[in-house]
Amino acid sequence: MTQRPIARYYRGARTTHLERLHDSAPGDFFYQKPMYDFDVSRAPAGARVEQTSFLQVAVLVLKGTYAKLEIVEPYAPSALPQNLVLALAARVGRVLHRQPTELVTYAIENADLPHKVAASTRLPVAVTRALLRMTVGFCYRSLSRVAFGTADAEANYAALLGARTKGGSPETTLIWGLPTAHPTASATTTTAAGATVLFVGALDERKGIRQLMDSWSDVLAELPDATLQILGKGPLEAEVVAWAKTASHTSILIDPSREVILDSQRKADVLVLLSQPFTNWKEQIGLPIVEGLSVGTEIVASTETGIAGWLEDHGHRVLAPDAPRTELAGAITGALRSRRSRSAVLADLPEVDGRLAADRWLFESAATEPTRAKGPAA
Repeated sequence: MTQRPIARYYRGARTTHLERLHDSAPGDFFYQKPMYDFDVSRAPAGARVEQTSFLQVAVLVLKGTYAKLEIVEPYAPSALPQNLVLALAARVGRVLHRQPTELVTYAIENADLPHKVAASTRLPVAVTRALLRMTVGFCYRSLSRVAFGTADAEANYAALLGARTKGGSPETTLIWGLPTAHPTASATTTTAAGATVLFVGALDERKGIRQLMDSWSDVLAELPDATLQILGKGPLEAEVVAWAKTASHTSILIDPSREVILDSQRKADVLVLLSQPFTNWKEQIGLPIVEGLSVGTEIVASTETGIAGWLEDHGHRVLAPDAPRTELAGAITGALRSRRSRSAVLADLPEVDGRLAADRWLFESAATEPTRAKGPAA
């Protein structure tokens, strides 16, 4: 009997998702829309990568085409309507087939969803909590496995769903979403006299770029030879570019390649990502943080990231998102002055990449023979 393949469905696809496929269980990759940094050439040779609609994916679930399908986590508010349809398709599939498609997910959402939704809809928190408990709970109980990437995410689901997260289906595990040391990571470090501060990310309010710009003159007052490199793009591009033209010891590169980003991470001493709170959004982990850690960079982050506690416990600087400019500047200069060797930072990382370990756990019992399923057209 032909073994059924596995698949992954992402609403927004990024290059990092494709890069991860090289080491993940082989399977088809479907996505609804490409994100700003999506480069399909980064997919493994022969991998099936297709843009499609979630309704077509729902049909595949209904037919039991795949052994397992990874979907967006139920707690993501923007994905909830789609997840309800996919969850219903999975439940109907269980009735129709002896071998239905199992749904699995990786969960890192750490926002207070009831309060966030209440703030955006102006509904009472009690009402939104009741609605979310019902809808998120329906999706959650339709899953066979959930791998939590942060303790905050695990606590969020427990707070909303209560006893529904204990025992029975789905199976759950906590695997921290931390990287391993990148093969090119260096064991050397630089001194504060030539220290480099790096910002990587979207140039918008959420990522704290304005707070970093406001504090930079204070950093230079303490460390006149420090330099700031900004990599990214976004709605604040014009403002950030104009500021960088007049700010001392500052450079900016709009929409850099993945190679440039990684090379800059390898050379930087401190990465700053002071994530800010926003309605219906909270920094889950932060890809720049993950990539910075993988090459031994010191991190200055806010309490908004889901690994804030881990960062603080392992020698990095963590601040409140609304910390005064002097406090942010102090954290940056402090990180530069006490810069550890890259090998010291890397020593705290796990031996297996957390996201890869989660992927292996999610799919470990599924057939992963590279048989191609008949899926939706691009």
